[in-house]
Amino acid sequence: MNALAKKLPGVAAAVTVAGGAAGAASLLPSEWHVSAIPLSIALGAAAGNAAPALRDRLKPGVSMCASTVLRVGVVCVGAKLSAAQVFALGWTTIPAAAAAVTVGITTIPAIASYAGLPPRLGSLIAAGTSVCGVTAIGAVAPAIAATQAEVAVAVGNVVAYGTAAMLCYPHLAARLFPAGDSQHIGLFLGLGVHDTAQVMGAAASYAEQYSDAAVVTCAAVAKLTRNVSLAAVVPLMAAKHGAAGAAAGFSTRALAAAVPTFVLGFLGMSLLRTLGDLQLSRGGAALGVLDAKQWKQGAEWVGNELGTKILLGTAMAGVGLSVQASAFKGVGYRP
Repeated sequence: MNALAKKLPGVAAAVTVAGGAAGAASLLPSEWHVSAIPLSIALGAAAGNAAPALRDRLKPGVSMCASTVLRVGVVCVGAKLSAAQVFALGWTTIPAAAAAVTVGITTIPAIASYAGLPPRLGSLIAAGTSVCGVTAIGAVAPAIAATQAEVAVAVGNVVAYGTAAMLCYPHLAARLFPAGDSQHIGLFLGLGVHDTAQVMGAAASYAEQYSDAAVVTCAAVAKLTRNVSLAAVVPLMAAKHGAAGAAAGFSTRALAAAVPTFVLGFLGMSLLRTLGDLQLSRGGAALGVLDAKQWKQGAEWVGNELGTKILLGTAMAGVGLSVQASAFKGVGYRP
């Protein structure tokens, strides 16, 4: 009970910020295509840095919103989508993901070296940028014997650029690709944004702003394909730096870290939606109990209202509230 009480202030703050973002988004002109999700991050970051004295008190609840609530929200979003799209798109992302990861892990260390950064820091930034954000940094760091300072700078780099990408790339995608081109827009977001959570936030933001739910599926498949490469990147980075972890780099632990359970939950929810749709198409009831209208309304409520607007909105407010501007002071411009 004591642990729950410690989380309540942070959760309440995130819910309040998300509600304010939703209200602000509803007041903006529709042609601006601004949803509550990016506003939740911006307002959360502004509020958190305006009142730093409250950060320690809010931290337990804010951390839960930015992790657990976000994961549950992503799973719920799967209720809007058909698994047939996942299977149809899965194989097409493999060469694109392989190319993106290869370019990242080869060019970023070279750029870091040119900028005068330590080799291990360059490798951490490369892994975080190319594979799966903070998860990749955490997996690569012990394999190359990186210092805590190097890990902190790499995490700050990925969080900063990934958050900026999550806010900007949905609008950029709308201008680079024709409306309705869900596959290429999802591929762009899934390969271009750093962390898995950031990818899902960007995709959900695009889906809400431009009424294209299929983008979330495409982005999830692209990101999951990219994440799996972590199992190969860890031993490669370890071998490059001559670390003792090279032989153990390719491990089930690295593979498990590369495939977050909440992404599997997202795909499982999509399978459930597909099962219900299939049963209805054959003249039966969805899951044996719901008619077509009830099934559609229920799935849309879970995926759109609960998943996107309530849970992801609250989670993104938590992400914003957890951003500390002071963490980037003294780091310099080179990372």
